Amino acid sequence: MNVEALAARVDVDIGALERLAHARDLWPRSTLRFAQDKLAESPAVVAWPKDEAELRFALDWAVVNQVPVVPWGAGSGVCGAAAGRKGALTLDLKRMNRVGAVDVATATVRVGPGVLGQHLEDELGRQGWATRHSPSSIACSTVGGWAASRSAGQFSSRYGKFEDMVVATRVVAPSRSFRTGLWATGEDLQPWVLGSEGALGIISELLVRVVPLPETRWLRGYRFPDIGTAWEAMRRLMQAELHPCVLRLYDAVDTRIGGRGKGVRKEGPGLLKTLTSTVDSGAGGGGGYLNMALALPRLLNGLAGWGGGECVLIAGWEGRKEVVDVLSHHGHALLLGARGDDLGKEPGEHWYEHRHDVSYKAAPLFAKGAFADTMEVAATWSRLPALDAAVRAALGKECFVMAHYSHAYREGCSIYFTFVGRGDEDRYDRAWTRALAAAASVGGTVAHHHGVGPHKMEAAARELAGIGPKFEALRRDLDPTGVLNPGRLFPPVDVPEPPAPKLGIDEDSLVATLDAQAPAADRDAVLARQGYSLRFPTSGALSRAVAAPHPAWESPVLGASVRVDGRRIVLLTVPRSSAGPDPRRAFPPEAYETLTVPLVRLSEAARVVHRLAADVRAARLLPEGPELRGPAASDLAALCEREAGLP
Repeated sequence: MNVEALAARVDVDIGALERLAHARDLWPRSTLRFAQDKLAESPAVVAWPKDEAELRFALDWAVVNQVPVVPWGAGSGVCGAAAGRKGALTLDLKRMNRVGAVDVATATVRVGPGVLGQHLEDELGRQGWATRHSPSSIACSTVGGWAASRSAGQFSSRYGKFEDMVVATRVVAPSRSFRTGLWATGEDLQPWVLGSEGALGIISELLVRVVPLPETRWLRGYRFPDIGTAWEAMRRLMQAELHPCVLRLYDAVDTRIGGRGKGVRKEGPGLLKTLTSTVDSGAGGGGGYLNMALALPRLLNGLAGWGGGECVLIAGWEGRKEVVDVLSHHGHALLLGARGDDLGKEPGEHWYEHRHDVSYKAAPLFAKGAFADTMEVAATWSRLPALDAAVRAALGKECFVMAHYSHAYREGCSIYFTFVGRGDEDRYDRAWTRALAAAASVGGTVAHHHGVGPHKMEAAARELAGIGPKFEALRRDLDPTGVLNPGRLFPPVDVPEPPAPKLGIDEDSLVATLDAQAPAADRDAVLARQGYSLRFPTSGALSRAVAAPHPAWESPVLGASVRVDGRRIVLLTVPRSSAGPDPRRAFPPEAYETLTVPLVRLSEAARVVHRLAADVRAARLLPEGPELRGPAASDLAALCEREAGLP
């Protein structure tokens, strides 16, 4: 390995300390091993390219020397995607951190992949703009990492996940450099690059959609008698065209441990602090009490769940004041009517002020012989109760479990489990194997926003069974010698060809699975007889409209059945997923057998306006004009007409 040749063009370090720092990300399994003095494999060399030319040189050097390459953002991932490899070249991209000026006409900005999220928001804020992508790791994660893992921020209900904000990318791969999205020439590989975790190429620049800084913000807390009532309130709110920026529900255990019950929201000690306090109160500060508590996780979960099911929901709106006033007024009324008790502003405002607090309290648990981890899954509303029960039961066999529900969409929601167990690798692996299988068994995605890594590779390969050959063909084309993150992203799995999805309407989730090739008149007549219409109307077959433009915060396709090389591929119906790339809209029209798409109810209030006022979002764009729907339709229409100067 001729490191001197690389060092002549790119800054490098082969020192033990730097290589150790890049040996792992924050995957709790590797943290558990580290706490047990089992060090991760370190790369052979760490390099910091400053621009695309240096990145290209480093990749060419790796190909010539047959050195595996690990792209590195900030190392805050929790799935092992940036884990070090023995003898590898780790490319730390944080020096590729340019932030351009906002193009006001297109509301976009050019960004380097190594920009830390908070630095991006700070610079955009000085220009009066923001992405509003707000993961809790914003201070220690990069824009390139967000794209590579298809990250979701805390305001995804209004603004979408990060892949919805990416307009275009430049990518450097071993065989060639190429562009995607708005910059693409020829086949657009953006659906495959986003979520590929560095296996197809390294993103060297992104064009990102931005929004004006919100003028105002409205936040509030609500108490519900049980989780089922709260889920129904969340579903109704998300389907009422009221566009909250945040909708965050804590289960009964999280509500009690976090101090969110019994009135005004106060920050409680939290799960990790509660357990570590128990540890530290033991004789000599040892781990005996913790081991005793976690030795019987089912009993511990039962005791934690005793005492009632009260739970707290945080709801919020932001944007232009006139619009926020209308949306929050109707949203507040809906939540009260859905049996929510008003807890006032304090719970929501407290959450907002502390939304990026990253807990460092896990370290004592690992040191005392335990582990702490999180798991984010998602499903349509109709499948959410089964998903919650199945994953909670699977984790509860080995761990103490609680959850919150966030990243809500019209069609479904994410569940974010937090769990703690006794710190041995076998127990950790059993918990994850059972939980991932449980999620898949009830139709949930195995990853909503943390990505895949080695952690979930097999589960993701099963969820996206059938796209592996296409992914590997792309990989061979872009990386013929296989130096990019070898072994990722989809290992071979033996999955029988699935049956075609059943046609029909999921009324709770407001989606329909339809024949992708059926004539429009027949399809629309069937929907109308049942009281529905397409959210994205098209005069032709659905397959011909699958790649049509759509609002960034929407999902025009929730699921699909595709025939490729004589084999059926069924892409899971989920509101959002980060289990690798999202190919649901990436196939030629003739390949689609069925599509699962969003609907609107013909019975709900609707108003067509000539022009939308600033910050007002249409439910549909019809030939006669933008259509507003739901309880706020009349008030928003009046605002639009007033600003258009209409009587």
